[in-house]
Order: sequence, then structure tokens, then C-alpha cells
Amino acid sequence: MKNTNTWITLITLSLLVFSGCSWFGDGDDEPEEIKPNPLPKIRTETSLKVIWNKKIGKGVDDKALRIEPKIIRKRVFVGTPDGNIRALGSESGREIWAVNVKDFFSEGGLASGFPKNLDVITGGIEADSELVLLCSGSGHLVALNQSDGSFAWKTQISSESLAPPKIDGDLVVVQTVDGKVSGYESIDGSLRWEYAAKTPALSLRGTATPSIFEDIVIAGFSNGRVAFITRDEGLAALEQSVGVSQGISDLERLVDVDGAMAIENNGLFISGYQGRVLAIDLRGGKMLWEQEASSIAGLGVGFGNVYLVSADSQVIAYNASNGREVWRVDSLLNRGLNSPLVLGSYLMISDYEGYLHLLAQSDGRFVGRKKIDSRGVGARLIEKEGRIYAMGNGGSLFALEIR
Repeated sequence: MKNTNTWITLITLSLLVFSGCSWFGDGDDEPEEIKPNPLPKIRTETSLKVIWNKKIGKGVDDKALRIEPKIIRKRVFVGTPDGNIRALGSESGREIWAVNVKDFFSEGGLASGFPKNLDVITGGIEADSELVLLCSGSGHLVALNQSDGSFAWKTQISSESLAPPKIDGDLVVVQTVDGKVSGYESIDGSLRWEYAAKTPALSLRGTATPSIFEDIVIAGFSNGRVAFITRDEGLAALEQSVGVSQGISDLERLVDVDGAMAIENNGLFISGYQGRVLAIDLRGGKMLWEQEASSIAGLGVGFGNVYLVSADSQVIAYNASNGREVWRVDSLLNRGLNSPLVLGSYLMISDYEGYLHLLAQSDGRFVGRKKIDSRGVGARLIEKEGRIYAMGNGGSLFALEIR
């Protein structure tokens, strides 16, 4: 297997904590080898067809980067760690424009901002009708003009960001690994506000992308809390705990909220590592239900259910109204599953070997499977008008349809 170190590291971390074993051991026992489950036998009910694929640039290799694409109307915007950004036609994959982020830095800025082996792009791509946005390894928020990829502006951010920015009209929100969420003016990148959370001594490498609901920015942090921040002023309106630190070691106390949250019918669904999955009424601020869960992949919502991929790669469906477990699939244990994508009556999940697994939302049974990249698919899957877009770890973008 190629390039599995990132996935195995995450799997190892989750199993160490779940089993309660020591980080260093007593020196006598050999650590237990972690073996991802073999692929289960399935009865194929539908097929996945690759419509087109396009090489974008260098892949993520073993790095814990999840650079997801963004679709606006008939364009797909996608990037790779080496700085390549491309706009493609969503129907055919035809290239509309291509740039490299390094072209927007001076020679001196390149030398100081991007030392050897530093990734140029560290988070996914965000876009609206005017701008394409990304965060760089140098600690910059960079904006390009959506029409032709020309430079619009760039601004220094407080630290590295491993998640896509979030644009909402005149505001761009960025969450960084130092526990800050910042709001920038979309017209020129000037700082509007900054919100800081306390960060623990040890956290997982990753950050969630904030969500925006009406006039509130919602962000999850490595301290196991989710904050509701006023959109225009950056003030804390409410905080809610998703995970409570327990144990003696920093490892045992990990409670990061790193996965994608979901908003459906005025309800917020969010989960944390070694914590809980929560449903919160966004109108009244009341918790609707909670269940013990541990996840770093995020959630999906559909068919009246909330779908969670646990830290050890179980797929669990909860009733969205009351939190009761509907079904559970454990045959993909330790396969480094990604965030679930709800697609019609199906649920799609990628794994560390580059397989796309298609499950029925009704009962979790497998209905299809396809391998697209032997290096894995770590970026979140995207769907637009029934077509699925998957960014492989090898640096190619795939467009697929269910047939």
C-alpha cells in the first residue's frame, strides 16, 4: 500500500485512546499492529462511472492535508499542495484557467514564506461568484478573481489554516490552528474581527471550517467546545461543550472538534473526538439530544438521519429527531474513512486505499464500490447536480456519476 502513513497515524491515535493503553508503554510489550479491515464482500446494486479525471498537480502524499474542491455554477475550482490552482468546466473537465499561488509572492516573499518542503496550499478551496479563496502554508489568505484567476489580494493570517475559508457576502471567515477565528473584508482582505479560544497542550492536526447561520458564525475548537460568534462584530454569543477532557495524559484529554458540522432544518449537528454528537436548535439555542461518539471526519444529514463516521471508521446512523441509533456498519473498521456524502438515497464514503463506498441510507447495506486512487481519497467528497467530485491524494480530480 502506498502513502498510508497519515491514515495509519490517525487510526493508531484513536485506538490508543480507546484501549486506554500507555503512549510509551512499559518497554516490555510490543505495540499491537493495527490492521485495517479487508474489503467486505458486497452485492453490487448500482455502479459508479468515472466521467472524466484531470491531473491538477502534486498530491498530498503522506501529509494530513485535505484540499477539497469547490463548485460554483458550472465551474470546479481545485488546488494541490504545490500551489497549483485550476478552474475546470464541471461537465467536461476542460481547463478554463490555471495559476500557481507562488506567482503572487515576490522573490523575497517566496524565500521567507515558503522554505523548502513547505506546502503552498494547506486547506481546501472556497469560492463565490467573484472570488476564489485559499490559505497558504506561509500563513496568508489569498484571493483570486474567479473569472480569470488573476490576483485580487492577500493578507497575513494569525497562523496556519488546514480548512477552507468561508465566504459570506462581504465577509471571509478563517479558522487557524492557533485557536482563532477571524473575519476579513472580502473586498480587500482587511481584518474586521478576531475571536480566540483557549487551546490545549496537544491537539489533532486539523481544524473545522466554520459555518454561518444567518448572523452567527459557528466554529468548533480543539478544546472540545463550539462557539457561536456574531457575524459582524466577532463577539461570543454562546459556547457549548462537545467533548470534556478526561484522563491524566494530554493524549487521553484530546477532545478536538475537527470534522465538518451539518445544518439542517434549523438544527446544528456536530461531533468531536472522544466526545459526543450533539443536535442543537439554532433558533432557541437548546440542545435537542446527545450521544457518546468520537469522530474526526464530520457528519452528513439525510433521509431523516444523521450520519457519523467514528474515529475507528464505523458508520453510524442516528435518528435526526431524537438521536436514537438506526443502524451501524463496522465492516470498514480502521480504513480511515472520510466525511460521509449524502447523495439521493445513498451515502458515499472514501477510504485510505482510494475506494469509494456506496451505502443505502435506509439500512446501511453496501450497494456499490469503486477504486479511483491507490494513494487514497482524503479530501471531502463534493456533489453538484448528481455528479460526485473526488480529489485523490495523488493529485487528480475525478468526476463520477451513479449509473
